[in-house]
Amino acid sequence: MKSSTASLRRRLKQVRCLLMDVDGVLTDGKLHFTNDGREFKSFDVQDGHGIAMAQRAGLLVGFISGRPSEATTKRAADLGVKIVKQAPVNKAEMLAEVCREENLRPEEIAFVGDELVDVPVLFRVGCAVAVANAVAEAKAVAHYVTRRRGGDGAVREVVELILKARGDWKKVIAKYLVLLPLLMVGCEKTPPPSSAGTNAPTGYIEKFEFPDRDTNGVLHRKISGDRAQLLPDGVLDIENARVEFYSSNKVTMVFTSPRCVVDRARNRALTDAPVRVERDNMVITGIGGEWDGNNSVLNIRSNTQMVLRSGGWMK
Repeated sequence: MKSSTASLRRRLKQVRCLLMDVDGVLTDGKLHFTNDGREFKSFDVQDGHGIAMAQRAGLLVGFISGRPSEATTKRAADLGVKIVKQAPVNKAEMLAEVCREENLRPEEIAFVGDELVDVPVLFRVGCAVAVANAVAEAKAVAHYVTRRRGGDGAVREVVELILKARGDWKKVIAKYLVLLPLLMVGCEKTPPPSSAGTNAPTGYIEKFEFPDRDTNGVLHRKISGDRAQLLPDGVLDIENARVEFYSSNKVTMVFTSPRCVVDRARNRALTDAPVRVERDNMVITGIGGEWDGNNSVLNIRSNTQMVLRSGGWMK
């Protein structure tokens, strides 16, 4: 029952909750016991990171297992997963409980399974996923079959599909994309934790410059400044900001401001401070502004002045 690419994307965009089996999905399906009979399981780190990213994007995440296990309870607690259903009952009943408790419709749920006991749930949800090592019956009713095996990054693969379809992927990974160039130029030690809440800075750098390239590696922007604080979700609060815009490897515009917040994930910038924009034949100044990089639009709020000049300055 594999869906076409367009149909799968429509299903993924509706997902508000990701549920998954445990044995064979979050693990490789093997059961391990110590000499005194205690059970332990091996979980994949990539899957754990994927679950954390899903929750950061606002998705509900839950484990549905027909085999109660302390290891599963511990893993859920480690990841902050609140929906945990473990009982030797029909899994369709546990799905119904989740729908009632979380006010969800089945079409808003994605479920990842691998065994015959998962088929009733796969039939009912909006996006049914079987892992690569699933039984044939589970694969037959799935809208998508993962490339990765259970316990080896399959859940991480599903999370990425969902977040990209929902348009959340760039936002979730933004802080990692910012951290990489910052680490390359040398980042100062992170300040002690602040009680200011989720908008508190998580680190800062001084006298930095780093390029911003598109998916093909072409330079389209270079951001620099005297000091920058790294805020949650990859937002940069920059002092004495300078942004150079490029086309065909040549500078086409320069934006400067004493203070500017750059949101690379949303391709936007915002400032309440004075701004100066220089192009080949003009200089524009004003107070406050917003830059929408998706539409290449700059709005200056007040005191706007434009000076035209002959003979270019760009070389």
